[in-house]
Formats: sequence, C-alpha cells, structure tokens
Amino acid sequence: MPSVTSNAAVHPGPEDVPAESAAAKARDALRVLRPDTSEAQLALAEALGTHAPALLPLVLADPSVLDDVQARPLDRTDDRDEIRKQFAVCAEANDEATLHRLLRQTRHRAMVRIALREVLRYADIDQTASELAVVGSAALDAALSACRHQLVQRFGDALHSSDPNVPIAVSALGMGKLGGGELNFGSDVDLIFFYDTDDGQVGDGLEVTVHDFFTRLVRLATKALSQVTEHGFVFRVDLRLRPEGSQGPLANSLASAERYYTTFGRTWERGALLRGRPVAGDPAFGEVVVDALRPFVFQRSVDPSIAAEMHGLTRRSRRDLAVDDARNVKLGRGGIREAEFFVQSLQLIWGGRHPELQVAGTMEGLRRLRSLGLVTHSDAEQLETSWALLRRVEHRIHMVAGYQTHDLPEPRGLFAASLGFDDSEALDDALSSAREIVKDLYDSLLEDTDEQTDDPDLGRLIDRLFDGDAARLAEMAERLFAQDDVDEVVAHLTRLARWTRSPFGPVGRQSHPQLARVLLREVLDAADPVMALSHLADFFLRGGSGFARSLEAEPRLTRRLIGLFGSSPTLAELLVGHPETLGELLAGASLPSAEQVARAHDDGAVQRADIEDFVAWLRRLRREHLLRVGLAQIGGELDERGSQLALSALADAQVRASLHYAARETIAKLGQPDATCDGFVVVGMGKLGGGELGFTSDLDLIFLYEGDGETANGRSHVELFSRIAQRTMRLLSQADAEGPGYEVDARLRPSGAQGLLVTSIDSFERYHQTRAQPWERQALVRARPVAATIGADEMAGRVARLLEETAYGQGEPEVGRLVALRARMQRELAGERPDRYHPKLGFGGLVDIEFLVQWLQMRHGSEPSVRRRHTTGAIEALRRLAERGSKEPGLTDHEAEALLDAYAFFRRVEQAAGLLDPASGGALRLDGPRGRVVARALDFRERDGVPPVDVLRAFWQRRATEVRTLFEARLAPVGEPPPWRES
Repeated sequence: MPSVTSNAAVHPGPEDVPAESAAAKARDALRVLRPDTSEAQLALAEALGTHAPALLPLVLADPSVLDDVQARPLDRTDDRDEIRKQFAVCAEANDEATLHRLLRQTRHRAMVRIALREVLRYADIDQTASELAVVGSAALDAALSACRHQLVQRFGDALHSSDPNVPIAVSALGMGKLGGGELNFGSDVDLIFFYDTDDGQVGDGLEVTVHDFFTRLVRLATKALSQVTEHGFVFRVDLRLRPEGSQGPLANSLASAERYYTTFGRTWERGALLRGRPVAGDPAFGEVVVDALRPFVFQRSVDPSIAAEMHGLTRRSRRDLAVDDARNVKLGRGGIREAEFFVQSLQLIWGGRHPELQVAGTMEGLRRLRSLGLVTHSDAEQLETSWALLRRVEHRIHMVAGYQTHDLPEPRGLFAASLGFDDSEALDDALSSAREIVKDLYDSLLEDTDEQTDDPDLGRLIDRLFDGDAARLAEMAERLFAQDDVDEVVAHLTRLARWTRSPFGPVGRQSHPQLARVLLREVLDAADPVMALSHLADFFLRGGSGFARSLEAEPRLTRRLIGLFGSSPTLAELLVGHPETLGELLAGASLPSAEQVARAHDDGAVQRADIEDFVAWLRRLRREHLLRVGLAQIGGELDERGSQLALSALADAQVRASLHYAARETIAKLGQPDATCDGFVVVGMGKLGGGELGFTSDLDLIFLYEGDGETANGRSHVELFSRIAQRTMRLLSQADAEGPGYEVDARLRPSGAQGLLVTSIDSFERYHQTRAQPWERQALVRARPVAATIGADEMAGRVARLLEETAYGQGEPEVGRLVALRARMQRELAGERPDRYHPKLGFGGLVDIEFLVQWLQMRHGSEPSVRRRHTTGAIEALRRLAERGSKEPGLTDHEAEALLDAYAFFRRVEQAAGLLDPASGGALRLDGPRGRVVARALDFRERDGVPPVDVLRAFWQRRATEVRTLFEARLAPVGEPPPWRES
C-alpha cells in the first residue's frame, strides 16, 4: 500500500463510504494530527474528503499545507508569476535529493489549493487547467535550472564556439494539454527538448559533447519530475512526441529538428506541434524554435484531407486501447479528444491563411475560429459548454481515483452529487447530451459543407414568410426565439420580407439564397436576439441591402455586425442610422492608433471653415471610431482596458479639434487678445481624465486661462474665454444628422454650477487653497490637461503641475467627510436592492476602490511614483501603492491584488451592462434576462449545477464584500449594508 505521502491514495470507492462519513473521517484525522487546526482548515479537509479524496493524504502527511493554501484567499486566481515565485526556491537546490523534495512539496501545496478552488466553485475549469499547466511549467523550469547547475559543477557549461562566454540555450516545448495550457490533475506532461546548436564545447571538451550534455540534462530534469520518492512525484513525463519518437534522441539541436520535420514530418506531428509552446528553459530561444517550426505546422495550402487523417488517429487510439465508449470521457465517442481534434483540424486547415489561428489552447482556437466565421457562434458555444462539462468530470475522476484514468466510476451516485447533479441518471443525461454535440461536430468535418450549413428549421421559418400562414409563422418563431410574446419577432421578420431587396425579400433572396439563413442563425445566437432582429430589419430598410454581397463573403463581418446589433442599442443605432458607415469600416484599418486618431482630427479640422460642415465631420469621425472599437471588443480583439484607452484617445482628439475651431471662430469675431493673454487649457476630469471612458460616458471638463487683462478691443479675458468654452462645449454636444455628440458636464469647476464657466489659473489656485471642499481636491487626482489653444503647450505643462500640486500638496482628505460622502452616494444614488446591484456606486463597487486609491495617493503624494501624472490610471496606481510594501499605510501585495481583481471585474460588468442597456443608470438586475446575458458575456459558466448567473452573483458578493472590508479597514465604517442582506 502506498504511503500517505504518495500522489495517489488507496481509499474506498465514492459510493462505498457516504460523503458525510468521508468528510467526518477527514476532519477527525486532521484533529489527531494537529489538534490546533482551525475550523476553517477542518472545513477544507472535509471538502477534500468529500470531493477530492485522492488529494487528502497530501494534507494528512503535512497539515501545514493548509496554512499555505490559506495564505491567499481561495477565490484569488494564482497567476503565472505567483506560481513561478513559489517554485523559484527549488531552482536553488544543490543536490538531487533536496531538489526532488522541494519540487514535490511545492507541487503538493499548489495541487491542493487548485483542487479546493475548483471543488468549492471558486474557479472555472479553464482557470484550473491553466493554473495546473503553470505548475507543470514552473516545476520543469526549476528542475532544468537546478540540474544544469549540477552538470556545470561536474563538467563545465555548454558554451558557443563563436562566443565562449555565452551558454548554449535550451528550451522545452510543452505539448498536448501542457502546451495548450489545459492540464488536468491526472495528466502526463508531454515534452520535447531543443538546444541551440552543436557548434560548441563543454568544459575542456574531453568528457562530454554538447549533445551529451543536453541529453544528460533532459534525463536529470525529467527524473526530478517523474521519479516516485517517499514524497511522491511531481508529474509523469512523456517524451514520445519528440522527433523519431521513443527511438529518437532525448534532446535535439534546432538544425537537426528542422531537417527531421522538413523531411519526415507527418500530419499527426503537425497536430502535436500545433500545441507546442515554450514552457521551460530559455524563453527567447523557445520562441525561435516555435517560429522555425511554424511553416511545417501551418502550411499555406488549404488541405481538407487533414480532417480525415485526424479521424483515423482517433479511431486507431480507441481500437488500440480498447476504449469503453460509454465510460471513457476522453477517448470515447463525443469525448474530450474529439472536441480537441475538431478545433485542431480546422486550425491546421486554415492556420496558414489566418495567422490568428496559430494558438495552442483549444478554447482560444475555437473562439478565433468563431471570430473568423469558420465555426458558427451556436456551434462554438455548444462545443465550449460541452467541453467544459467533460473536462470538469475528467478532473473530478482524477481527484477521486488518484491516478490517470478517464473512465466514470461505478457506481457513481455520490460522484454525480459532487458535481451538482441530483443523481447518476442526471449526470449521464448531461454527459450524453454533451457528447452528442461533440460527436456531431467532429463528424461534420467529413461531411459536405452545404449539408453543414443547412438548417431545416430556419429554412422553414423563412419559407413561412412568403406563404401567408401567419399562425404557423408565429408558432415557429416562438419555438426558435424562445419568446412568450412573438408579436414583435413576427413584425420584424415581416418587415424584412416586405423589403424586396433585403436578403429576406424576393429579389434579395434570389441574389443571395443562403444569406437570410446565415443572418438568422447569428441573430438567434446574439445576446438579445429580438433586439438584434429589430436592428437588422432597420439596417436593411435604411439602405443596408447594398452590403449583402460583403456579408455573404465575410462571415466574420456578419458575426460581428449581428453581435453588435444584439448587445448595444447605442452602437447599433449609430450604424443603422448610417448604413454607409459599414463601407467605411470595411475600407479602413481594424482600429487606428491614438496617434492616427489625433492626426486625423488635426489634419481635418483646419480644412473646414463652415461650422455645420465641421460638426458633421466630427460626428462622422466619432461614429466610425465608436463602431470600430465596439466591433473590435465584440470580436475579442480588444479588452475593456484597451477599449477605454481607445475611447479616451478619441475624446481627447475631439475636444482638441473643437477647442481650436472655437478659438479661431471666436477670436475672428471679437478681435485678437493682447500680448498679455497667453492661452487657454481644457482639463479632463473623471473618466476622461483617468483615460477610462466607456461608450456612453459623459465628458467632465473644466476650463482654465492665463491672464486677467483685456483683449485689444477692450473685451475682458473672462468674456473671451467664456465664449470659447461655450462654443467648445456646443461643438462637442450639438446634435447633428451624422450622429450624436457627447454629453458635456462642467460642474466640477470651482464653485460648481454657481461658478464662472472659465477660471484663471491664479483664481483656481486661490480657490483650492482657501475654499475648496476636500472632495474637489480629491477629484483632481484624475485631472489632466486634454487640450490647449495653439501656442499654449507651455501653459498646459504649468496646468498639469498645478493640478498635481493642488491634489497632493495638502495631504489626504479628512476621513470622516470622505466616508460620509461614500455612504451618501451608495444610499441615494446606487438604487440597490435584492438582485439589483450597481457596479460603480453600489456596496463595495468601483467608487470604494477609487476613493481608497485616491486617498492613499494623496496621503503619499510626496512620493512622485504614486501621483496620477506618473501613472496610467487606477490599476497602475494600485500597483505603485503596493510597491510601498510595509510602509504604512501602503497596500500589501494581497490587498492590492484584491482591489485590482475587483476593479477589473466591476469595470467589465459596467461596460457589458452599459452596452446592453444604456438607460439602466449603470445598475444590473441579476434576476432578469439582462443578468443572464451579462453572465454569458463575462464567461461565467455553470459550476457543479449552479447556473451562470448565480455564479456571477456569488462572485460579485465576494468581491464587493472584500473591497468594502478593505475600505473600512483603511478608512472608517461606511454604515451602509449590502443589498443582498435584505433578501
């Protein structure tokens, strides 16, 4: 019987011992081993005993594992840097025994933590798989480093002949699940080792060659991972994917590997290398290896026969291994292997033509296939959901069995309950459904393309539009759209059919017979199908029919267009009102840089003397850029932070162009100011100042000028600059047929709405020295000059310094007033109640984080690194504050990490909810359809029977509670309860 320190444990089957008994035994055993174990740790041991008994012996052998597990909150993701830091100490081991012990102890701690995060539903399957892959990578990297040091001590290092001071690089490519970042608890790690060149020397060159050196290194490093000791093992290692398989050398020079793959490489090796990724050793050389082998893996020719070869591989593996299709969730029909091969086959077929498909991860590859239109949204979503269930079951099998198997346990009632199912029959039904989806998609690779795209239900629905059978049309629409009230759906469909040139009309259908079906399929997959259908009808009725050919030829464009129609009324209406914009989007670059946006505004502004022409031009630029950003975000090319920066760059350019036009126009009417008037600066506040604009954000502006005299014709500077400011605001906000402008708010100026619209620099400084409220000074933490009149760049620099000194020069604001303001905002503005939460103003939301960060920045304003001018927003400010380490009251690493995670989460919620329903005031109802759509948009999946929206709700509550706890610990109690406490 293996000792309790081994990786596997001998234990009864899951139904031989009731779950309550397994949990109780885990608790009792831990109490005996360490009587002072806390209740929280006993609960963790119970969770392992119930859901992951194979990992419980690791805790019983060393109860201090739980201390390390609890060092960071369990719902915090362990990223690459965090895990690599844990393994770094292993690389310092000077002998084999120490290295093996440290690697295993570190691995066991990581495995227990990762397992607990999954079984307690803190982590989704892709997070778990990614963290496990990082553990494999970090462990191997530490082993390579320590083992190379040992070899150097014995033989000397392997050095280049051309430069004896440079060691020859080595890199390990992770293959399979390790390479794809999708490792599971029972996985082997598939590896191939490459070194740079044979043209070198080891030590004096008498004992070993370069090739011998790296062969020895591979043996030592893989032994460090795979050898079973009294402490267990780290990972089993499989080297059979290397050139020439088990008969080939353990390590290959890059030149010899290139010769092998060019001469002898086979399709299955292309499939294997598709997932190859540098995981250990020299990362730069690893990328050189990947780049060198890329032409072999991704060939320019499109060869559909690859799918047949991949089919042959799966059939042979099932036959050779005598797989039980009904029980094996990996190799059985419709199992994990077929899901992976479906994606990899399409990547190999199309990857040479579409470089964006050249990624190692299965789900990332699937998302990119969907974005390119090579897989439908519906198929991609169903495959991803099925894959997630199969992988979660696979993980739980390994947690229970303690060794590498993919067969479902028998009997499996408690196993099913562990995964959130009522009984084994419910689990079997769910698995059967998932496997049927995978099997059908996998088999579709060998079917005729026309048959794949045929959807009889959609075809019959379109036919009903022309035969006049209104009752049958409504019945089919109700079933396909899953809407109780289908009158709106039928009305939109009828509008589409009535317009003869739309793809649903008689003329358009004849010209593009498949397009209506493709469009409807995308509509059904949209975040809000009825809204998408409504905007689609408006689009074609207002002139969009001219783009039918482009939509038919570009599935990627079709997908993004319908995705936008179904996710953002604001952006959809911009495009529907001006269908010609789609042509502009097709003709231009995907997304211009901030510099290109600024140049386009600067170049175009001077060419437009007529104000109506100028405003129309501004609106066109804004509309086009908003749509480009929206389409890029929907297509996954741009994350939320990238979107904020792009939208802020657009606003900067629009403010600057408007200011320059307003100044020229006003000065022309009133006469030139005299020589004492040096310039005028517009300061961005709030989200604009912080570079964090959303699609529907207002522009918070204040206007500062220099000089208190008069212009040459006797007008005061106040009058001149007030007119320029008013004109600037009007140019930014004025309605135009080309699209809406910005909502502009100047109430953050001195004295608010009661104060003058423009303020001299001297008056601004005096106001903040004598009369300003603490919150006004705090607001300046996010302030920055965004535009200046021509020739006023030097003044803009002085304004920036003044803003900084005003914000930070007097220390932090008084805590009591700051906390009272926070409480009032939650109480009077958030509008929270059970199941209606506000990501910004609500309990533990963005305002908590922003207020805390700004307060800390102001407290430490004497340190330039934490000031706003030296950071790029709240995220960077948090990181800078964490660098203070133990300097009270700087943030600890864990506190900063908690705030960073929460900030990113709430900004994502805010953006998704704002796109979907701009009239919501920023709040989100989790008990309605919007909550389900946002959960889906944020990639929350079902976890052990808990619906995605409930996973989102629990995640929100944990994050908000953690943020409010940190806020109150640093400042003072707010005194306002969370909305869920009322339920």
